[in-house]
Amino acid sequence: MNKITLIVLLAFIGIGLQAQDTLIAKSFFKKRDFGQYFYSDRYAPITNVGIGAMALFDTYDIGLERNGVVPVAEPILGAQLPIYYFKDESKRWSLSIPISFSVWFDFTEERTSPILNTDYRFALLELNYTQILEDSKINNIGLRFIPFFHESTHIGDELIISKIRDSIPVSRINVSYETFELAFIINDAFGQKVKNHSARLGAKFLWNPQKGYYTADSLEISKSIEIPSSSRWIEPYLQYQYQNPDSWLSNNKMMFIFSQDFYLRVRYGYGSYFTNESEEVVFREIGEAYQLCSTTMLGWKFYNYKKELSNSGVFFKIYIGLNPHGQFRNIPKYPWVGLNWVYDI
Repeated sequence: MNKITLIVLLAFIGIGLQAQDTLIAKSFFKKRDFGQYFYSDRYAPITNVGIGAMALFDTYDIGLERNGVVPVAEPILGAQLPIYYFKDESKRWSLSIPISFSVWFDFTEERTSPILNTDYRFALLELNYTQILEDSKINNIGLRFIPFFHESTHIGDELIISKIRDSIPVSRINVSYETFELAFIINDAFGQKVKNHSARLGAKFLWNPQKGYYTADSLEISKSIEIPSSSRWIEPYLQYQYQNPDSWLSNNKMMFIFSQDFYLRVRYGYGSYFTNESEEVVFREIGEAYQLCSTTMLGWKFYNYKKELSNSGVFFKIYIGLNPHGQFRNIPKYPWVGLNWVYDI
């Protein structure tokens, strides 16, 4: 896979050198107006504050007195740091660094408002390229390549302490891994206020499949829990986004957007302890497998005083799939419904 990464990187460099012969505009530290992340992409480096309702699961319930559905917050601080941008009449090309930091916390727990998990993500470099097509039903085609992407996650200390206090065996799994990503897009909207259908197909590949997505220290795991290694090293996804300023759902202050993400995620293959209805501590066996996860977002992007698209918007969000937070990715069911405010930095 290292050879594949090198070949793609060299191809990007070759395209960039070729495009400079007919360069019209170029700039350092300018935010690109193409190749933007879709709003339903959970890994998008976009500032995003989500408040909604989730199905409660004993593994991450501190109080152990509740059941059913509870409110929860999922704020994300994300940004795309621009490095270089240029374009001519038929091509656009950019280099940037995406970073994001997400927090998952239960603000309705009675004794405390614990942080359940945090996720840290960054890429050393992101390369985006778009080719504008003429005399075609497809306006443009594009490519995104991230040669090195890192994610590490950390379970909340209050959660660990509460399980120990309630005599429930608990493990701290070190979810930390590196991937490279390749994705193709058709019909990029270029950040314009126009009716548009876009689609993106891509995948993330583990740099080191032998290492997998996680490790476990013998001092931080329950002796009775087996922590098998990961065997799946690719996570593909398919995304679609529709926008229409002339829709009956749009008006002179905001534009309607629908965004959908289908992601084939790896469900981590270790079990966990929980308490049953008889307050007995039992073990739930969970094996590694692929699981289809769906994120649906529909809402509005606001206009600025120039009647152009602003940086902010509000969306309704529905998520169905495995728990996306840290070591809890071994839990296959995590339905979530809520309201999200987004801001493109």
